[in-house]
Amino acid sequence: MKIKSILISLMAFVLGPFVWGQEALDTLYANAQMNVALFFPSPIKQAITGNENAVFSYDREEAHYFGLLQAIKGTTTNLWVMTLDGYAYEFKVAYKDRLPRTHLFLNEQHSLGGVRPLPARKLDTLFEDGTRLALMEQLLQQQNGENLGTVRSKGMQLRLEKKVYQGGEMFLVFELRNKSGIDYDLETLDILRINGSPKSKTSYQETPLEPQLRFQQPETIKSGSTYRFVHVYPKYVTGAHERLKMVLLERQGGRRLELFIK
Repeated sequence: MKIKSILISLMAFVLGPFVWGQEALDTLYANAQMNVALFFPSPIKQAITGNENAVFSYDREEAHYFGLLQAIKGTTTNLWVMTLDGYAYEFKVAYKDRLPRTHLFLNEQHSLGGVRPLPARKLDTLFEDGTRLALMEQLLQQQNGENLGTVRSKGMQLRLEKKVYQGGEMFLVFELRNKSGIDYDLETLDILRINGSPKSKTSYQETPLEPQLRFQQPETIKSGSTYRFVHVYPKYVTGAHERLKMVLLERQGGRRLELFIK
């Protein structure tokens, strides 16, 4: 399951031409008493460890260039990091009582190479019948003030209006509002299933959900504008200790929003 989580995280990307420099670092040593700081040449977009024995903490609200690594005794795992400039990094992680170093400055030569997002899929290539289309258009026409959760940061507002189940699918209706005075170029809006608390090093886990369709999602949210759109996912009902996390990322910018719902 843990390996599957890593693979799903990478499914949203297609490997581009690799730019190989020096080999990636063999091993990072960490423990629970000290933080090991990793500094990247570009802000961190996403990071995940191979098991719960290692925790990599980074700012999920506003993209920054560094993260902090810790591990408990017995750790043997790996760490994947994706940065906003499109580079992927992988490190081995092991526990050590006495750390050889507590900080590390990285560059693109430490990366596995450059990656690029999958091209956007056109609506008319995703379904032939009009059942799903009719439902999505109906959901966008209905504006009755429903609100399952809202997050605001730096003039940007992300709101989940509705969560609708039909057949084997889950429809999420979003609203994005820009009051920042600056246009917002949308990089991604990712949905992740989370289990446990990020404060717990042994039980916290994030698993990305792969969308079947993004309907009327804008590429740019103009200043002063509001957009509503729909994401379609395979039907999923959260368990007793699970939540969904929505992560909105800006292209070539640091504005990031995270929304948690049950």
